[in-house]
Amino acid sequence: MSEILVKEYRGNIVENAHRGSIAVVSSTGDTIAYLGDIEKQTFMRSASKPIQVLPTLLAGLHRRFNLTDEDVAMFNSSHWGSNHHIFVLEEISRKTGLNPDDMIMKPCASTSASALAAKLTDRSKLHPRQGQSKLQHCCSGKHFSLMLLQRELTGKPDGYQLKDSPVQQQIINFISMLSQTPTFKIGLGIDGCGVPVFALPLRSIAMSYAKLMDPFSLSNELRETIDYNFSCIHKYPEKINDYGTPSYYINQNPDLIMKDGSRGVICMAIKSMKLGIAVKLEDGWTDEYQGMIIANILEQLKYENTELIEKLKNCYTTKLFNDCGIEVGHSEVDFKLDIDPTFFEKPEEYVDFDPEFGDTESDEKYDPDLDSAFADEYDPDLDSAFADDNTDTSIHAEPIITDALDDDTDDEQEENDSSFEIDLFGDGNLVDAAPERTPEEEREFRNKKSILGMTVVKPSANKTFISNPRVDPISVNSHTVEAQPDTPESDQKDNSAIPEFIKKEIKSANIISQKKRD
Repeated sequence: MSEILVKEYRGNIVENAHRGSIAVVSSTGDTIAYLGDIEKQTFMRSASKPIQVLPTLLAGLHRRFNLTDEDVAMFNSSHWGSNHHIFVLEEISRKTGLNPDDMIMKPCASTSASALAAKLTDRSKLHPRQGQSKLQHCCSGKHFSLMLLQRELTGKPDGYQLKDSPVQQQIINFISMLSQTPTFKIGLGIDGCGVPVFALPLRSIAMSYAKLMDPFSLSNELRETIDYNFSCIHKYPEKINDYGTPSYYINQNPDLIMKDGSRGVICMAIKSMKLGIAVKLEDGWTDEYQGMIIANILEQLKYENTELIEKLKNCYTTKLFNDCGIEVGHSEVDFKLDIDPTFFEKPEEYVDFDPEFGDTESDEKYDPDLDSAFADEYDPDLDSAFADDNTDTSIHAEPIITDALDDDTDDEQEENDSSFEIDLFGDGNLVDAAPERTPEEEREFRNKKSILGMTVVKPSANKTFISNPRVDPISVNSHTVEAQPDTPESDQKDNSAIPEFIKKEIKSANIISQKKRD
């Protein structure tokens, strides 16, 4: 169930409460922090734009048409239709030969002239374009990117909005790969601008942003493309929304990336922490609360850029004014994330140990005379006095590890499944090496991880990409295998000639039947 994220006060009484959910996920798939229902199916809306642009960039179309970094930034944008946005869009149209009239949405006015823009505390650089046009639509930059790739794949830009078009098929494959969600589990709808929009669990959306910021298991070409795309956003953060907005301040920082979506969606990632963050407000009311919500999340994650956090808190006014211009209330965030307690634990520092000289960081220096003094006092008869005829007095090179779970009952094993004992000195005395948590605390923490899907996805660092169910056939080491449906083995074709490692690759990729596809 969702939780209250923002409260609106009229006087000292809460008049409205805005509920939502938050997922904070690492690039290895662990849920680091959460609030509310993070498994609920959620449309990414415009937060998917940094993923939607990747097929166009991988095709090298920005280079072919001499597009600048500023042009590429516009492909990711939900711009506000200010003059500086329209100038860049007109340049993209001129360079590529794409006609804005071929875009499927209707003309509209600039967002920078709307009531939302009036709530910004700094509106000095907002210069909305007068009148209405398709270029003033917040998604026009994305549509140019889609039309460019559709024309490359089919010879004409028409039909780029259809879910079965080549460009949309490529995009859903990238959504699947980065979120590690099979395509048949990705819901489809129609976005406000008329193209397909993708729905998946909020935790998976956060995962896709974590992978964008830390694409360790992807191909070199894709990693370089993602890095380049983000560098364009960081150079021109005002192109994503406009000046003075939360994304403007966040995207100035090369350690962060942020992209919002309509109807209460906020996505961002923190490179230094290798985290992806996804927020969904249940009532869709988010824009003016973006800065406050993100600032609170960063504070709870102990992000050190306090100057940025203060800017985010003050992007939009938190004061409530009535129609007479009188201040009658205010808004404030009111939530606390459930954070994995191990997230803030720092690993013990490595101490360089030299077997001859001991701890190299120690100020004490090795004294051979001191060792010889103790060596002179050694009495072999003393050892033999303690030695029994049947005792093995040899020195163990390694500690003897004893599994403490072999004779446990199921209940005992549940409580001790993360503990073990070691015979540290080889004398038969077992030393407990279990974590400091009590069995009850350990079980509670482990169950919480399981419930949140913390171990659902563990990408391997030695895999270049996650096999995608829509890739039809899968090629592995020059062997091509058609995807087999989920039917009993007796109904399957004879696969005896297929190498075993390819069968495992197909199985691990969750290959689905044709009837499960769109």
